[in-house]
Amino acid sequence: MKLVYPGEHPSLETVEGRHGEIIIVGEKAMMMRLTVEPNIPTPPHTHHHEQMGIIIEGEGILYVGEETAHIKKGTSFWIPPNAPHNFDATGDKPAVLLECFIPPREDYLKQVGL
Repeated sequence: MKLVYPGEHPSLETVEGRHGEIIIVGEKAMMMRLTVEPNIPTPPHTHHHEQMGIIIEGEGILYVGEETAHIKKGTSFWIPPNAPHNFDATGDKPAVLLECFIPPREDYLKQVGL
């Protein structure tokens, strides 16, 4: 068993306007809470990880390949490995997403010293 208590979550800035907290890391997956400031667009990126999540606060536009979707609180999503994607928060408040990466994001773990 592995437990991570409140206040023990490593924090990182993924890109400008995006603040992440690594919630927990397992052998084959990791969970992260991502806060995205509104109206700060980012270019698409890719990685070899499968990614899925749910938006728990706010709203925004999710871009995956040629697809675009407006998502809001309660919407869940899946992004296949190596697909170009990005998310931009819209409105006047940050969007908060709970995301899972399979396998864990090595770059994020290295950034926080795990």
